[in-house]
Amino acid sequence: MIEFGVSFVEFVLATFVPIYIGMFLLVALSNATRVDIRYLSAYALGLLFWFFFDTINDAAQLDVNQGYSFDFNHIGLVTLFIIGFLLFILLGGMLSASKGESPASKQENSFQFLLAIIVALGMGCHGLGEGIEFGGLAAGTQASSVLDAIGGIGGGIAYGLHKLLESTIVIVVFITLARANGLSFRKQLSQAVIIGFAFGIPSAVGEVAGYFVPIDSSWFYALGAGAALFVVLQVIKPIFAANKDREVTYTQWVRISVAMILGFLLLYAAALGHS
Repeated sequence: MIEFGVSFVEFVLATFVPIYIGMFLLVALSNATRVDIRYLSAYALGLLFWFFFDTINDAAQLDVNQGYSFDFNHIGLVTLFIIGFLLFILLGGMLSASKGESPASKQENSFQFLLAIIVALGMGCHGLGEGIEFGGLAAGTQASSVLDAIGGIGGGIAYGLHKLLESTIVIVVFITLARANGLSFRKQLSQAVIIGFAFGIPSAVGEVAGYFVPIDSSWFYALGAGAALFVVLQVIKPIFAANKDREVTYTQWVRISVAMILGFLLLYAAALGHS
């Protein structure tokens, strides 16, 4: 067993440091290069393809191999998957509705920030499962250190890369909205601090729960897989925006496709470290 304080501090650092590196780096690069937001969105969509595949696997593919058995675990996984999707769809819908009722200045100051928070929480849902697994491992391991318990340096690097790349999905949604509303670079960075916290906090909560209570993490991966579908809808909007001035040329479509496969392969490469 690894002491709770040690496991918690190390897990929180391994989670939040990569999150903020990924977010701050992409915000800085976006502001420095002013790259077309469609390419950033395509890159995030590529990441999401692998993310969903990986997360649904961690949710035991919603017990699809059980056929029509529909035992308690099967029903629970499917129910949480549906809840994960509908919960964030409804939250996003309510936010959009309230935007239409608010003064224009208030829209500019809060809408993109609040939507990014919802996206961060949606992406962070699977972190509950990761935290539960880590907490349970730390409480029951015979290893002398957290790094040894998760498979050494390779496992630690793989986890850090996952958090860094996943955080860029969240921040792409924020950057899209921030650009549309002319948010300053400094303001983007300050709001990214809170967005990063919203993304990482479910992982910390999961670690505490998993350390003290045996919990089936697959249920929370099911919740996260459902929420990921909501995130896909937010990421895909800028790519296919209904705007004649933003019609996609053949060259741009090639670049979008390259950015998409790049995102997929980057998260795939990070996953190889767990093998």
